[in-house]
Amino acid sequence: MNVEFVDFKTVVLNSKLDTSIGAELSLSQEGKVSAKVPEEWSGFVVLYLNIKIHDAEDKYFVFDITTETIVKLPDEVKELNDEAMEAGLEIAQAKTFEAVRAISVGMGINELNLGGQG
Repeated sequence: MNVEFVDFKTVVLNSKLDTSIGAELSLSQEGKVSAKVPEEWSGFVVLYLNIKIHDAEDKYFVFDITTETIVKLPDEVKELNDEAMEAGLEIAQAKTFEAVRAISVGMGINELNLGGQG
């Protein structure tokens, strides 16, 4: 499905980095996704992705980001179905992973590469 990218932004970012531990941490990742469409269908969908990367106790490292991605579905699509959601989610995920990589490098920590590439 040909989904058009419209806009992307980080809407919430909470982070904690305690460098006093001086050891390697075991991190886990959680994610959530939600979608919002206007009351009157226009073909635009707003996707919210939340990714939280943290240590077991949220004591030394927490990186919790929520992003908003707006996509435009093809004109022939008249409702948000599974196929349209998956196509939009691919774009939202790529944009979010790119933001996570850039922000983690900006924080001075090892790049958080969630896509598993590179």
